[in-house]
Amino acid sequence: MKKLISISLLFFNIYLFSQINIKDSINKTFEKQIQEVEIKAKQKLIERKVDRLVLNVESSISATGGDALDVLNITPGIRIQNDQISMIGKSGVSVMIDDRLLQLSDDDLINFLKTIKSDAIKSIEVITNPPAKYDAEGNSGIVNIKLKKAKKNSISGNLKTSYTQAKHPLGSLGGGLNYQKNKWTITSNINYSNGSTAPYQEYTLYYPNYTWFETNNKRIFQNSLGAKFALGYQVSPKTTMDIEYLGAFSKPLIKRKNTSYITNNNSVLDSLIITPSRLEIERNTHSLNFHSVTKIDTLGTQYSIDIDYFKFQSDLDNNFSTNTYFSNNIPAPNRYISVNNLSNQNIDIYSAKIDYEMPLKWINLSFGGKISFINNDSKVSYFDTTGMNPIFDPSKSNIFNYKENTQALYISGNKKLSEKWNLQLGMRLESTQTKGYSETLRQTNKNDYIQLFPTFYLTYKATENSSWGLNYNKRIDRPTYGDLNPFRFYSSSYNYSEGNPFLQPFFTDNIDISHTYKDFYTSIYFNYLTNGFDQVTYVSKTNISQIVTPYNFYTQKTVGLMENYVFNKIKWWESNNQMTISYSKTLSKIEESVPSISSWAFTFNSNNAFILNKAKTIKAELNFNYMSPSVAGSYKISSRYYFDAGFKFSLLEKKLEVAINAIDVFKTNKYTFTQIVNGIKQNNYDYPDSQKIRLSLAWNFGKQLKSHKREQSNEEEKSRAK
Repeated sequence: MKKLISISLLFFNIYLFSQINIKDSINKTFEKQIQEVEIKAKQKLIERKVDRLVLNVESSISATGGDALDVLNITPGIRIQNDQISMIGKSGVSVMIDDRLLQLSDDDLINFLKTIKSDAIKSIEVITNPPAKYDAEGNSGIVNIKLKKAKKNSISGNLKTSYTQAKHPLGSLGGGLNYQKNKWTITSNINYSNGSTAPYQEYTLYYPNYTWFETNNKRIFQNSLGAKFALGYQVSPKTTMDIEYLGAFSKPLIKRKNTSYITNNNSVLDSLIITPSRLEIERNTHSLNFHSVTKIDTLGTQYSIDIDYFKFQSDLDNNFSTNTYFSNNIPAPNRYISVNNLSNQNIDIYSAKIDYEMPLKWINLSFGGKISFINNDSKVSYFDTTGMNPIFDPSKSNIFNYKENTQALYISGNKKLSEKWNLQLGMRLESTQTKGYSETLRQTNKNDYIQLFPTFYLTYKATENSSWGLNYNKRIDRPTYGDLNPFRFYSSSYNYSEGNPFLQPFFTDNIDISHTYKDFYTSIYFNYLTNGFDQVTYVSKTNISQIVTPYNFYTQKTVGLMENYVFNKIKWWESNNQMTISYSKTLSKIEESVPSISSWAFTFNSNNAFILNKAKTIKAELNFNYMSPSVAGSYKISSRYYFDAGFKFSLLEKKLEVAINAIDVFKTNKYTFTQIVNGIKQNNYDYPDSQKIRLSLAWNFGKQLKSHKREQSNEEEKSRAK
């Protein structure tokens, strides 16, 4: 009797044929017994799915022994610079863990990602044009970090610490603990950082009769604590529920000294303005999420429910004084001023959504809806402290309330047209109502609009190693709460920023054509932005005041080509290389104030990992990044480049990981923003204190827990950040 055994793997099937006499096998004992058969197939490093690109982390040696930030650094289309995450061709990026959005500030997000071991990451999904399921907010892509599943009945965790030395030291300490027993899953994570950085800036305005040159020496003291806790329970074989809390608490302090040199056209000093300041900040963030998934059948029909609450609190206490001196350093009479500028902001966001997935014979259908309610209260107070007693100035103070309600419905369908063709269409409808009220100005501004956001994805799998993709979506960028608040926040008696309550959202149409071939990934993208707004520093030829405010005034067209190639032909060397060529043109509606600009841009980055021993416990890294001059909104940005290098060691059976990194080795990560307003050229030079050395230590631990239930070797449970 012939028996056919079929073992299905991800990319191929293995068929084993054997002639077995079933009757004899019952009566006889095999002389040799097969105790275990293990078949391993290496996944492709880069995969193209219908609406996203997938980086399979296990297939990369560059990702071993690092953290989530290291993995993102080698992900196609993603760039990490100055601990900021960006996506090529996008104005922003959202980060998700297992399809759950991380609502954290930039610094808190970076600290959290550093606590996730790269070995705990299964894959990175890069969604350049998010489908209809996701919010249409922001011309940003999504990075979804998919974590590996762990065996049931286990406990694991890690402790991490790092010391960074730039101009000043900065340290962090944190850890995580994960526990899974029967139907319960508990995960937790905490991180604390303390220290300071010293970014440096220069600001130059070229007035017709004189030049304003300003230096900004700043020291930012960090003092922040971040925590994550999640509790999950398997209610039944078909239903799981969990609740997750994210919190961030920080008390940064910013000490700054602005020195402005006013010179005539012969470079002779006319006067000097010195503004020392001390800004104390207390910022707290709380995010609570309830998530439930219920499977209806074995075909994949299921629905999920999410209920979220997000709270943000911020208090700013800004004390500064401004004094003006003649060229001989004698104080100018009656020009001294001292100010206490206070700001308080409270944001509450309530939201709920439901998603339903229904695989049918002819189409995979998904649909759902979401509602959200946003309330933002802010208060700004201005006190003149020049005299003995503070004097409240109501003309420079403000109380502002902003409400925003959004209702959304979406439907999306995925159809496999043939073995090679796959099509996905979607439509999202969003209705938004906003109301901004300035109590001080007695001014109310309302908006009420409904928008449709279509999505389209088409993929063609030419061969096993070659696939093509075409996708389109439309996005909306709404103003931030601060952008809408017409308060004034002073950095000196001559400089202040204020919001614009009349700001309108802008829209972006995105088209992307991509091709994946083995270790190559190519993308051609086009973005068309309408009714764009940007921060404009308004200056006048007759007034030395500088007012920064956002304004809707431009459209922008961008076309670009991205090429990503992974060289891994040598066992001990893997090189991830990414290049982009793009052209951007910003067309201004107020040419007389802010002219139109355009520019070609070129970027290149190469991340290289070298395995230095047979045990693969010592790894070296050498990375290079270059960015040519480019355009960002109404600003032109100068070129910049920098090198990073490092070593990583895995010790004590990989329980202890040690890393040392040199960042911006040659101190070349410096750049200048240029804008022309009312014929006056403005240069903003920025050095973010990026040259530094970082030493990191991580201790990993874990064990299997006893269970009375018999577990199969391939049973796994969801694991959170480690």
